Amino acid sequence: MKRPAQHPQPTSLPLDSVARRWGLTRRNIRELLQTGQLPFEQVRGQLRVPLAAIQKYEAKTKPPVR
Repeated sequence: MKRPAQHPQPTSLPLDSVARRWGLTRRNIRELLQTGQLPFEQVRGQLRVPLAAIQKYEAKTKPPVR
């Protein structure tokens, strides 16, 4: 019997997902990256924000969450 595929939990999110999560624009998220308020990593040419950094930022600033 086959088991359903296990998809690993993501360790980072793309900018669009972070923007949607906080009710901001992608441009707002880029500004946070440029000013160093939010760290990022580049994965296959795509900017992504580590989940740990997102959670830390949310705990510190309480951005609007939808």
